[in-house]
Amino acid sequence: MVAAALAAMWPTPYADASLAWEAVRLADVRSIVHVARRQRLSSAERLLGLYQAARMAPYLPLSVTDEPGSFVVPPVVEVHGEHFVLIDGVHRLMAAHRTGIRQVRLLVVSGPLPEPPGDICALPDIGLSSEHRPPGVMFRNLRENEFRRVGDAGGLEAAVRRELKRRPDESAE
Repeated sequence: MVAAALAAMWPTPYADASLAWEAVRLADVRSIVHVARRQRLSSAERLLGLYQAARMAPYLPLSVTDEPGSFVVPPVVEVHGEHFVLIDGVHRLMAAHRTGIRQVRLLVVSGPLPEPPGDICALPDIGLSSEHRPPGVMFRNLRENEFRRVGDAGGLEAAVRRELKRRPDESAE
C-alpha cells in the first residue's frame, strides 16, 4: 500500500521502484533536512516512548485506533550507494538515535532513483529550531525542481489513506 501511495504521489521515479521492509543501521541513514523542528522531535520522542512502553520495535506499522485508515506509517528511505536517504521520518529517526537505538526496521525504496535533491547529512548533524525555517535554512543546496516534498497533500500517511479508500480490502502494509 505504501508503494502504491508513493507511486501515486510521484509516478516518476517510484512507479518502477521496489519497496522492502529491512533492518537499517541508523549510522547509515542520511537526511536532506539539516535543521529540524524541536516541537516535531518532541512528538516523535513521545511516539517512540509509546512503542517502548508497549515493548514493540519502533517503527512497526501501527494502527492507533479502530478507525479504518488510522495508523502510523514507518519511516521511508531510499537506497543511494552505501547510504539510506530519508524521504519520510526524520524526526522519528532522530528520536531513536538520541535514545541510543542503533538499528530500526524501515521501508526501503530501491531501483533507478534520482540522486537526492540536496546535500545530505548524518542524523547527529541535524540541527534543531523552535520555529519553521525557510527551505534555504532547512536544506543545503536544495534543487527545488528535483525536490519531492513528502508533506504535499497531507504527506505520505494521507497518500496511504487515499490508497486505502481506493482499495478498502487491502491492509496499509
